[in-house]
Amino acid sequence: MSDRQRMLFRHVEKALKTGNYQLYENYRSELRDYPLAPYLEYLSLAEYLNRISQSDIDEFASKYPDLPQTGQLQQRWLRYLASKNSWQGYLYAYEQDDGGRYQCLKGIALLRLGYAEQAWQEAKSLWLKGESQHQACDPLFNSWRASGELTQSLILARFWMAAEQNNLSLARYLNTSIKDTSFRVSTELFWEVDKNPELLHTARFNGDLEHQRIIMIHGIKKLISKDLDLAVSTWLAMRDRHPFSPEQRTVVDQRIAMKAAKNFVDNADEIIASIDPDFHYHKVTEWRIRLALADQDWESVLILIEHLPESIRINSRWRYWNEVALLKFQEESYQMAGMPFPGKPTLLKTPTLRALGQERNFYAFLVADLKGQPFQLNHRQKAFRQQDLQKLKHYYPGFKRIREWIHHKRFYNAQMEINRITPSLDNTQKQLIPYLAHQWEWHHQAIMAAARATLWDDLNLRFPTPDAGIFSEQAEKRELDYPWVLAIARQESAFHPMARSSAGAMGLMQLMPATAKQAAKQAGIPYRKQSELFKPEINIALGTTHLAWLSRRFEDSRILATAAYNAGSTPVKRWLKQRGHLPLDIWIETIPYDETRKYVQNVMAYRVIYSLLENQPARMLSSQEMASLSLNLRESTVIAQRDQGKP
Repeated sequence: MSDRQRMLFRHVEKALKTGNYQLYENYRSELRDYPLAPYLEYLSLAEYLNRISQSDIDEFASKYPDLPQTGQLQQRWLRYLASKNSWQGYLYAYEQDDGGRYQCLKGIALLRLGYAEQAWQEAKSLWLKGESQHQACDPLFNSWRASGELTQSLILARFWMAAEQNNLSLARYLNTSIKDTSFRVSTELFWEVDKNPELLHTARFNGDLEHQRIIMIHGIKKLISKDLDLAVSTWLAMRDRHPFSPEQRTVVDQRIAMKAAKNFVDNADEIIASIDPDFHYHKVTEWRIRLALADQDWESVLILIEHLPESIRINSRWRYWNEVALLKFQEESYQMAGMPFPGKPTLLKTPTLRALGQERNFYAFLVADLKGQPFQLNHRQKAFRQQDLQKLKHYYPGFKRIREWIHHKRFYNAQMEINRITPSLDNTQKQLIPYLAHQWEWHHQAIMAAARATLWDDLNLRFPTPDAGIFSEQAEKRELDYPWVLAIARQESAFHPMARSSAGAMGLMQLMPATAKQAAKQAGIPYRKQSELFKPEINIALGTTHLAWLSRRFEDSRILATAAYNAGSTPVKRWLKQRGHLPLDIWIETIPYDETRKYVQNVMAYRVIYSLLENQPARMLSSQEMASLSLNLRESTVIAQRDQGKP
């Protein structure tokens, strides 16, 4: 495709979206063989629905069955027909129940055409859900209510669905429509317990009734946050007395145990033992181990690790801690006996640690750092044939469109295409996608597809360096370690420049707009609107400014600054106040936020990988950090040599 075609595509797309259909007609033949021509044809229909008919929609769907916009066109056509009250046409165009907006419009269509009984069936299936429905359902529900078919029993049923899903705003709305006094007895009890969950401790409940079990579960969840000890005693008293489902028991058991563990309450061990005496929940057991680590109770660590399922126990985390606990327990035993520990000079030469040090992960790198041995990347590229890659690209038209979307930096459209293609591929073809994405410098997709294809050892796919010049320049300008900055961006967005989190973080380094505004003010960087965070040069400049500020705030500790970049400064300061005296590896392991613990460990490991890939001296920890590990056994001269980049 030519540069002219790409330029014309942008002009014609803009024209179609602003009402200029003629420009599309003028250049249609010239763009006929351009891969994104089907998208322009979609716009020519979608933006001018008053000119087309169902036959045009059907013809387009038959012509482009693999185009993501084909389904969107049908939905836009349905909305158009509904807006014109063309209900017969709507029913003809409607294909299948979606459980939401378009099914609601189907119910309205049936009602308007005189098929009330069928309309009420649609309304009932849409009504009996514990979440709020699209506002398009309101006219159908209102008509259903006015007909008298929406009974008090149906309103009550939906109330308990909403309550069970903790959708309290919907439950409150429904509560206003419950007029039957016999029904209100139970709903009022729900709201009383919601306001004062301590009632569970004194009131009598009939656990044979499903709605009362919903009240009890809701109340216990509220009580856990309000009075943990009371929640424990109340739950243990009712847990075996009433027929709670296994799912309900599991949710409450784990919520109580995790609340006790992650808040490091004084009686956490006692609470967890009462909730899960048989080590049924492995995530709870993992936190029991962390509590023992925080107490540096090495014997308990060893005993508790044995209670983990084999599949969990063999991962690098628990192999590391089992070996550390074993060595520390042996050393303490000799010290208590007043005897020198004969194994101390060779502690780090155990077979387990030797094997662990050959892996590529946070714990393996800890061991390698401790032993003063080279880090192992274990890079392996899967063999594939270029002709298979070319065959894949040419067999599916969507890949040609993807290439053009990437050129126009329209990654959302490219993602829609790949999502449409992937289910039709076999496993061999799916393993080619990350290599194709890598060739096109669509790094986010290469990273994600490599993970889906379990290509863990191909580091070219998994650790690219896009925008390397910007990252390097800004890291140097902020006096930051370049591999560390790359590691942060890799963990934050997998180098997706248009990434946006559910919390509102944006761009490569996932900055919240308020944080970006503060960083821009600190560094004097021009920053006018949030959309600029999707520009790599702006995002990286502001992200490195924020990272540098955190680094200074935490006395140049990359680990603490990394934790704060993810969780915020306030939680990190709280964790330091509570457990800052612990060995560093234990402090990291006992970070209460699961996401932040994983984040810190990933970033530190990624930093080592990027250092090696960039041919820079590789260390995961500083000398001071090394000295604060549980196994502080290395000679200072060895540490000093490593600091200076010597072998």
